Amino acid sequence: MKLLSTIFLFFLTVQLQAQLITGKVIDSSSEKPLEYVNLGVIDTPLGISTNENGEFSLDIKGQSPKAIVRISMIGYKPQTFPIAELTNKENLIKLINEPIQLAEVNVKPFSGKLKKVGTTSSTWHGEYCGIGGAQKGKGYEIGTKLELGSKPVSLRSLHICMHNQSFEYSLFRLHIRNIVNNLPFEEQLTENIMIPITKKSGWVDIDLTKYNLVFKDDIALTIEWVKVNTTDKMKFIRVQGRDEYCILFNMKQKQGSIYIRWGSESKWLWKVGSSPSFYLKVQEQ
Repeated sequence: MKLLSTIFLFFLTVQLQAQLITGKVIDSSSEKPLEYVNLGVIDTPLGISTNENGEFSLDIKGQSPKAIVRISMIGYKPQTFPIAELTNKENLIKLINEPIQLAEVNVKPFSGKLKKVGTTSSTWHGEYCGIGGAQKGKGYEIGTKLELGSKPVSLRSLHICMHNQSFEYSLFRLHIRNIVNNLPFEEQLTENIMIPITKKSGWVDIDLTKYNLVFKDDIALTIEWVKVNTTDKMKFIRVQGRDEYCILFNMKQKQGSIYIRWGSESKWLWKVGSSPSFYLKVQEQ
């Protein structure tokens, strides 16, 4: 009986390990750990990001061994692996630094008119989108399509209107992508721009001047949920009849569009007729 129990325990341990992918992500040159690297199963909401030590543990329960995991971060060459190559071992992933090569835009100094692009008001008690949670939500994104015009503009600041959040501190990553077939396509930023938010409600203002961001035409601007602090001061928020730990953004009905995806490698959802209350201040030449 003792032998049978031991065999059963060993089998159970192997099964549990097979449902998790664990390891560490480092820079291939410096060998320093990389924080906030995204790992996701392509075309699914399953995803996670690395911690401050570059470590990760991704639950892949129910996924085919042939399903593909993509490992990516702005400024690095992404890598992909079948799940079968990553299970039952401790993985060490080395990402190669590869800054995004963007087409050069010859521009004059920006000293022209400042203008706002996006949704500058909200339906305070209207539609909203929840993102986050203490144990889930990493890699979730929400954003909108912004029409910058045919001439280059300098992005001066980003403004986000909070409805409520359960946490004292939350951290997001900014993404700006071009648009193909009405959906976000390729990343246009060359470095990580992190957005800490401590406000419970109201407008959050993010200065972008130090990043020297210049764009034109239509862009998809989204923010990605990266982490929150989990303390005993977290408060439940009532969402659709349930108490949740979450982050809610104000929305504007009957205006613009919204992009959402429920994981770093899941498919984009696009809805016309409402938009998150996000806008940019941009400066013309």
